[in-house]
Amino acid sequence: KTIKNFLFDQEYFIDLWQENIHIYGFKKIDVLQENRAVFVLEKFSLEILGKDFRVLKLTNKEILLQGSLKEMRIL
Repeated sequence: KTIKNFLFDQEYFIDLWQENIHIYGFKKIDVLQENRAVFVLEKFSLEILGKDFRVLKLTNKEILLQGSLKEMRIL
């Protein structure tokens, strides 16, 4: 509970486990495709590349994707 409270007090955070990608704190989704996604955060954009991405959960500033991650880039 303590770590969870700490994380949600941050501007953003990105979690990876198995074939899941969790992004919290994005402002906008620029691209959301099966092999590529781009998320706009406060100070940068995050590009993720991989395959078979699919949305498991989505809220106004949080997303949980499933798929094979190959690469992440700060744009």
